[in-house]
Formats: sequence, structure tokens, C-alpha cells
Amino acid sequence: MNCVSPPELDDGQLVSYVDGEADDPVAAHITECPYCRENAHRLARWQNRLRARLYRLTCPSSMELGDYHLGLLVPAQTMTVAQHLRECPHCTREVAQLRDFLRALAPEPGPLEQMKVIIARLVGGRGADWQPGLAPAFAGLRGEQEEPYIYQADHAQIVIEVQDDTEQPNLKVVLGLVTGLDAQGLTVQLWQAGQRLTTTAVDEAGNFVIPHLAPGRYDLTLNGPEVEIRFPTLEV
Repeated sequence: MNCVSPPELDDGQLVSYVDGEADDPVAAHITECPYCRENAHRLARWQNRLRARLYRLTCPSSMELGDYHLGLLVPAQTMTVAQHLRECPHCTREVAQLRDFLRALAPEPGPLEQMKVIIARLVGGRGADWQPGLAPAFAGLRGEQEEPYIYQADHAQIVIEVQDDTEQPNLKVVLGLVTGLDAQGLTVQLWQAGQRLTTTAVDEAGNFVIPHLAPGRYDLTLNGPEVEIRFPTLEV
């Protein structure tokens, strides 16, 4: 079979047709020419096979996403996966499905069960045996900053960074990431001298931000429907 109206379409014209970007003459030629139409279909099939091979090639594996949700990754991996989740709807949906599945398996709390209170342990970063390789992946993008605090509370891991407030240079902002704990319904409360200063919600990805803080010492609690995590005094 040959092109019915030579010259036959070249690869660039065929690609433009397959991608839906062909001009009117190319589209009309494809309609009239079985030979070029078959070449276009062959190219489309090849592109579909290639997309199938490359689909989510750069995404973390399901096992790594599960370990992220359970708080089992080291801090550097945790921050890398967290950044990926901010940009990838496929992995975000997979983590949400895993969270819903685990929630469905959990038994309903009994009427006499009380709020579980956990004291977070400082296990890395500022004030602990710091290993530079465990620094959050995004820290370098913000210039030289203080090392983060890395806490463990049962299966949950919480990374807290203190940064300069870009809107008010004399103040600070606290950035946090919670993993290994269902973020739904979680809030963070900031206290000073026994008085609660602010309450902020933790988003679905486990992030929270507390801006415009004067340098000083603060107490922090992470509060959920069934658990309260209390942190050692935070130096801001």
C-alpha cells in the first residue's frame, strides 16, 4: 500500500496528528489516505506502549509509600516522599486509600477508652546526635538554617524546623511534618507560660505551619481524636 496523495506524511506530521495538534491539511490527508492513516495508528499504538512503560516510573513504590504512612522511613526519605506527594496526585490517592483501608481495619474505640497521651522523644537533629545526611531535602533550598528537631512518638515521627519569617524578619516560623499517624483531625497547639497561644490544623499530607513567632521557649502538643503527643520545650 502506498500514499494516495504523495508525498506521504513525515513523522513530525504524524506525531502532530496523534497528539491532536495537526493542521487542517494534515487531518484531511489522514482522512483520505489509508496508508498514512495506518502509519498514524501504528505510531499511536507505539506511544501508548511507551506511556505504559513509563507510567509512574519516578513514583515511590507501594511499599515505600506504606512505610511513609507508617512513619518507618528515615528522615531524608520521609522528606523526599513528602515533596513527591505534594506534586503527584497518583501517589497522594494511593496513600489516602491505604489510610482508609487501615482505618477500616481498626476496631472502634470502646466507650471507656481514654485519650492516649505520648511524650515525644528527640531522636535526631538539633539537640541530638545529628547526622547531616538526615537533613530534610528542602532545607538546602532555603539557605543556611538551624538543624531540624526530629521526634519519635510510638509509630509517629515528627520533623520540626525553625526558620526566619520572610514576612517579618525579626520573627520566626515553625514548619512541621507528621508521618506514621492519620492526619485527619490532627491539630497543633502552641503554648507559652501555661497559656495556649494558637491552634493550627495539620493538612492531609501531614504538614503544619505556625508563623510570626517571637524568639523564645514554647511548649507544643499534637492533638488527635484519640491521642495527644506532648513535645519537650521547643527553642524558637
